[in-house]
Amino acid sequence: MTDHERQAITAKLVELGFWGTDEPGDPVGDYHDAKTLHARVGARLAGDAFVVSTFASSHSSARRVLISHGERLYPLGAADNYPESICLAALALHQFLEEHPECAADQERGCKT
Repeated sequence: MTDHERQAITAKLVELGFWGTDEPGDPVGDYHDAKTLHARVGARLAGDAFVVSTFASSHSSARRVLISHGERLYPLGAADNYPESICLAALALHQFLEEHPECAADQERGCKT
């Protein structure tokens, strides 16, 4: 991922309220900052839905991010590493929740608990 792509992703995370404009750190490049973002993504999900990060294959460091809800797994993002994959998942979350309001933490969006 290029520096320009990283900056664009960080700017979008700020716009979506996942990262503060004056907040230190780099969720796109730093594992610990990505864990913080992971928790923030999870906080937008219903109590019975959660974020899962898995290796794409046993022979690769690529990661997939999935939403687990009931017996279903929904793919949310994938990238070459954990920080990038959770950032892409955060960017995709709004659209996912539009399509699956039952997974949203916000009761007004139709969460079933």
